[in-house]
Amino acid sequence: MEKKIIILACSGASNTGAYSDRVARKLMLQGKAKMLCLARFSVDEEFSKTSKSDLESMGEFGELIVIDGCTENCAEMIMKNSGFIKFKHINITDFGIIKGKTPVTEDKIEGIIRYILS
Repeated sequence: MEKKIIILACSGASNTGAYSDRVARKLMLQGKAKMLCLARFSVDEEFSKTSKSDLESMGEFGELIVIDGCTENCAEMIMKNSGFIKFKHINITDFGIIKGKTPVTEDKIEGIIRYILS
C-alpha cells in the first residue's frame, strides 16, 4: 500500500513562504499529497483532534509533513501546540534558499519535491 502524505505549509510573506506553499500545492495538484490549512490548527481544536485521529488511523501508511519557510519555524510550533509530535519537518532554508533574496524558481521547487518524495 502506498504511503498517504498529509502536508501543511507556512505560506508566509517572503520568498521562503512562497516556496513552501508552492511545493505543498504542487504535491497536492499532482495527487501525491493532501494539503490541509495550517492556520486552522491554531484556531480549531476539534479540527486538530479529528486530523490527528485520521492520521493515526493510517498507521505506517500515513505521513505528516510540515514545511516551514524560515528559521522562525511557525508551522512546526503550531503543530506542536496542537498536540502533534510525530511529523517530518522541512525548512526551506535548508535547501540553500535565502529569505528575502533567492528568487522562486521551478527548478528549486522540483528539487524540494524530489527530496520530500525520496
